[in-house]
Amino acid sequence: MIFRKPYALFIKYFRVLHGVLTFLIFLLFFCSISLYRFFRIYSVDFRSALTDFSASNYLNIITFIELFFTIALFIIFLVVMIYKDKPKNVYIFGLLTFIYTFVFYYLTHSTLNGLNTSEILSVAVSKAYRDFAMIAAILQFINFYFILVRAIGFDIKKFDFSSDLHSMNISEKDSEEIEVALNLDKNKAVRKIRFFFRNFKYFYFEHKFIINTLSILLIAILSIYVYLSGQAYYKNYNQGQPFDASGFTMNVQWSYLLDTDSKGSMIVDTEGENPGVILAVRFQTKSSRLKQKFSSGLVTLKIGEFKYRPNLDHALVLNDIGEAYVDQMLTEEYETYLLAFEIPSKFASKKMQLKVNDSSSYVGGISGAKNYYVNLEPEDLRKSTDMGEYKLGDDVNFSDSVLSASYLKIDGFEVNNKFQLNYNYCYKDDKCIASHEYLTPTATGNYFKTLLKLSGSYSVDKKLNIRGLDNILYFLNDFGYISYRVNGELFKKKINSQLVKPISAKTQDCFIEVPYEVMNANEIFLTFNIREKIYKYILK
Repeated sequence: MIFRKPYALFIKYFRVLHGVLTFLIFLLFFCSISLYRFFRIYSVDFRSALTDFSASNYLNIITFIELFFTIALFIIFLVVMIYKDKPKNVYIFGLLTFIYTFVFYYLTHSTLNGLNTSEILSVAVSKAYRDFAMIAAILQFINFYFILVRAIGFDIKKFDFSSDLHSMNISEKDSEEIEVALNLDKNKAVRKIRFFFRNFKYFYFEHKFIINTLSILLIAILSIYVYLSGQAYYKNYNQGQPFDASGFTMNVQWSYLLDTDSKGSMIVDTEGENPGVILAVRFQTKSSRLKQKFSSGLVTLKIGEFKYRPNLDHALVLNDIGEAYVDQMLTEEYETYLLAFEIPSKFASKKMQLKVNDSSSYVGGISGAKNYYVNLEPEDLRKSTDMGEYKLGDDVNFSDSVLSASYLKIDGFEVNNKFQLNYNYCYKDDKCIASHEYLTPTATGNYFKTLLKLSGSYSVDKKLNIRGLDNILYFLNDFGYISYRVNGELFKKKINSQLVKPISAKTQDCFIEVPYEVMNANEIFLTFNIREKIYKYILK
């Protein structure tokens, strides 16, 4: 029967075959949309598109198998429709669509494999692939609509299969099976639905207590499961909120937008075709068990659908903000580290989230990879801000800068070519004589120098992990400028003092080398530029 009359079998499974074809088209449509999104992101910022990139995530052998069966079904449908003189335009359109899709996927597969080997596409080429993917998706969606309509059976009458069945020598039993498959008695269906609801209502009132109890238990179980699933696999935090992961605690406390290194040199292109900016994230972390490392490879910056990985090279030159994390061993005490991300400058005002993946979490009885999302509120350090003027005896609190709770207080100053420091020289436990030593500028440098003595106090935020910052000479050399006015003319020079400190004498004063002209200056003030936050300390 099947081999004698294959057309009857085709009619019998007409909707089933279209249902299979609809499913295949849907899978290919989803694949084309994924390719469109990838190339759209790539054309904007290829670094984001290549985060976690793998060619097999977009096109693989399964995709081409799906495409092969799709084209085969369209060919079968088209041959039958041409042979039986039935409507065939949809199948011609579908066949052309998926031939185009095959060519596009084949070329794209080669391109994606090239990206796996560090090949970079131009913006024009990536936009072309984006457009081709969008065309494929649109054509596939049109096919999906028409094939779905036929799978449901809305337009089967136009094929006039009933006359074909009548002209064919098929038993009445076969006809009845086909009639059931192709026709729907709407009134009968409505009666069945009403009958079902009427009987369900009687059943409910007879077993109301049991049904309500089971319903409440089911809702409670589902609610608990959804809650625990959310706790185990997704957790959202704001900047400054600590969270516990498996083996470590983390607190993202600060984030900054900048484009220069600690010396003021540009580290990203801010004027080119794709201007960039650096997002620096400073965080505290500690181990909650034995010493271990924190995997920065599990950290991603998310800006909408764009994702970025940490850039170690940039983090290493931001040593005035913090110490770059380079696989340091965590301890049970908090340490502060820095991660840096290079992003397009047009994303600087967008909503940003730091995603931390905990690959081995176990929360609420549910185990699996847990994602922590920290909402960032970066401070823009690219604009200069005047933080005010200070006089001798004033406390300068740097809490509004990257130095956080660090502060400086200058009680007095003196400029001289030579300073005598007195001390007691003890050659035995109870034998000491009065002695002294002199401090003078070093002989190095290409300008005449004198010494500026500063008396006061300086303290660095203990939470910061900036190497050398606890030394005031490091602080002055890194952030300080000396300005002075001689005969009405204003001069400004970066502080670049060598180490000038006594060998034997003890003193809390700080001695720095400054230009010799400061001796005769009418006005003297120190300026501290801490990532474009300008603090002016007037000495004279």
